[in-house]
Amino acid sequence: MSEVEKVKEVLRQNPQGLPVSKVAELSGLSRAKASKLLKELQAKGEVTVEVKGCRRTYKLKG
Repeated sequence: MSEVEKVKEVLRQNPQGLPVSKVAELSGLSRAKASKLLKELQAKGEVTVEVKGCRRTYKLKG
C-alpha cells in the first residue's frame, strides 16, 4: 500500500476527521510526510480541511 493510500485509509476509517498528528500516528508516517500528502490530496480535491482556531481537521471527501 502506498503512503497516499495509507493516509486515505486512515481518513476513511475516521469520517469525523483527524488532525495531521493523528493521521501520521495511525498511518505510521512522519508528521511532515503526512502533512505533505494531506496538502497534495487537498490540492487534488480529495480531502477537505476544517479550520477551528489554529487546529486543522482533515476529512476525506465523498
